[in-house]
Amino acid sequence: MTSLDWIIVAAYMAGSLWIGFSLARRASSSLSEFFLSGRNLPWWLAGTSMVATTFSADTPLYVTGLVRGHGIYENWQWWALLLSGMLAVFVFARYWRRAGVMTDVELIELRYGGRPAAVLRGFKAIYFAFFIHTIIKAQVILAMVKILDVAVGWGKWEVIAVASIVTIAYALASGYWGVVWTDFFQIIVAMAGAVLLAAYAVDAAGGLSALPARIADMGRPEALSFLPPAGPDFWSPAVVAFAGYLGLVWWSRYSVDGGGVIVQRMASCRTEKEALAATFFFNVAHYAVRTWPWILAALASLVLYPSVVDHEKVYAVMMMDLLPAGARGLMLASLLAAFMSTLSSYLNLSSAYFVNDFYKRFIRPDASERHHVLVARLSMLGLSVITGIVTYQVESIVGVFKFLLAFGSGTGLVMLLRWFWWRINAWTEIAAIAVSMGLSFLAYLVQPFAAWSYSEKLVLIIAGSALAALAATYLTRPVPAERLREFWDLVRPPAFGWRPIAGRDGGNGLFGRDIAHWVLGTALVLGATLGPGLLLLGRALEGGLSLVAALAAALLLARSVARRGWV
Repeated sequence: MTSLDWIIVAAYMAGSLWIGFSLARRASSSLSEFFLSGRNLPWWLAGTSMVATTFSADTPLYVTGLVRGHGIYENWQWWALLLSGMLAVFVFARYWRRAGVMTDVELIELRYGGRPAAVLRGFKAIYFAFFIHTIIKAQVILAMVKILDVAVGWGKWEVIAVASIVTIAYALASGYWGVVWTDFFQIIVAMAGAVLLAAYAVDAAGGLSALPARIADMGRPEALSFLPPAGPDFWSPAVVAFAGYLGLVWWSRYSVDGGGVIVQRMASCRTEKEALAATFFFNVAHYAVRTWPWILAALASLVLYPSVVDHEKVYAVMMMDLLPAGARGLMLASLLAAFMSTLSSYLNLSSAYFVNDFYKRFIRPDASERHHVLVARLSMLGLSVITGIVTYQVESIVGVFKFLLAFGSGTGLVMLLRWFWWRINAWTEIAAIAVSMGLSFLAYLVQPFAAWSYSEKLVLIIAGSALAALAATYLTRPVPAERLREFWDLVRPPAFGWRPIAGRDGGNGLFGRDIAHWVLGTALVLGATLGPGLLLLGRALEGGLSLVAALAAALLLARSVARRGWV
């Protein structure tokens, strides 16, 4: 790192602090301003914040680990989540905006009511704020540990302290306002860095046209495959995992109906139509726009660093080895931008869970808005300390990601059914969470289950949790009809699962339209994701067909929207 590189990094940090502190007064006026920007965000800003939040410093390292360890096909781990992403666009965005909640956890009492719902809301607030989000933030910080270890030789504690200070400072000062506006600035820097490194890496590996042949000559043709290699009886471990991603993971995750950070951004939009537009923009950018700079850099790294064992760290090694002075500083700034956008988002949302769904709900419901904003800031500091301690114990980004997929995989069915079936109650969720947690620890810590494949663990967790949830549903009383009617009148989910409550109301067939839009939107984004990569790697016919399919889906979607509308 030269003086020029450090000047660029310092300028980026100063810019982020300036944006954050310039919004501090506005954020301090109320919890709604601190956590939702007063529900007044335009779709493009909320959508850009979704993109920035889900692009962290760990993301390119994670993708590099997937491609180097297995091949392009292993990216179906996250490509498969497009199915739930598009479901959030065309079904759940409007439901969340109509619900008017501050967090997704707040929906629990709105949907169920009663003491079990209150207990569940408080538990999930603590569960997400102190456990799930701590793991996610640790995964994000671990990426910066690997990057700054290569760039400047810092150890874990130095990175945990230094890399987090600026993020914590502006997140404390400006709340959600600072998060979304710095996200807008940060995603531009982050994408510029990703494209820059991909260009230098591919050039150093001999150019794009020579890259596939060089990888094949190394004896790694599977690294170029978009689909998993089959075994002698077809069902190789890679094929089984692929089937698990497409058949199980996308609908069984706890965030299948949007998830915390996405729901927060939906809720902060001005209207439900803008919430839908923001989520659609996010899915297009998340999959179709930013996939290939990371994958191309990872493929080039196979040629440049064939013997490096820590696949995730290679991305940072390429940054230091291949980029000239100035570009190296821009690249480090881009990774800091990706890191800071995600960390600030999860700090803000973790604090929202603690304050809105636990402290304000159960401890000090009558305290002033100023008091609750102060508690929000103090909770951010406390959660940051806990995250730092956990980060020191974590070693693998890919391992953490797969554990989170499995750990939260038992509750997704309940998250879906609570919108579509009146009979679901708080005990349904409680049973699903308890059994999912128990089976997850069993699958990862107890033999012989710990030796099972990832797909086998998923089946165990999902099946066991679903059976427990259904049993709890039928063994407990339903939610009172008055509460259900209030919820249905507010959110207006499809009437087919709410007949005892909705009667003949609402049977307008709009859910069929939404499902058609979901299918078309998924085809559009999937074709736009795979097509460019196939073309870049010399597979012109397949790439062309993928783009034609994307275009056809786009035209059909546009026609349907013109005739029947988005909402």
